[in-house]
Amino acid sequence: MSDNNKPTHLFILKVVGFIGIFVAIVGFVLTFKGFGDFEHNYFMIGGAMSALGIFVGVSCLIFGFRPEMMKLSTKTAKYIQEENKEDLTDIADTGAEIMSGAVKKTAKAVKEGLKDTKFCKYCGAEIDEDSIFCSKCGKEQ
Repeated sequence: MSDNNKPTHLFILKVVGFIGIFVAIVGFVLTFKGFGDFEHNYFMIGGAMSALGIFVGVSCLIFGFRPEMMKLSTKTAKYIQEENKEDLTDIADTGAEIMSGAVKKTAKAVKEGLKDTKFCKYCGAEIDEDSIFCSKCGKEQ
């Protein structure tokens, strides 16, 4: 998307951000002026105005440039992913191997749990429930 096709609200937010810079600077100037003038009782007015100016200015600054900050964080995340692509692929492959082994073990446990078994009276080997002879020692059950 070219700059000419950008939505109007992005332009407005950028203007709000620049206004925020101006208001924050004015707030800081009022802070130094207000705190330096003790003899004329401007201290309270200057302090309140400076606090309000700094708060409003920084709020507008953050709100106004939020889309640019989001764009920058997205570009940073993409850069980090590109730089670490091989490591991320290795991690994904290792995770898939671990999951595959876990699925196989779980399926085997479920399958074995579904078999009805008993133990041989003579040698103690595990045999199927319906076995007539033991598969290990061969004696009749």
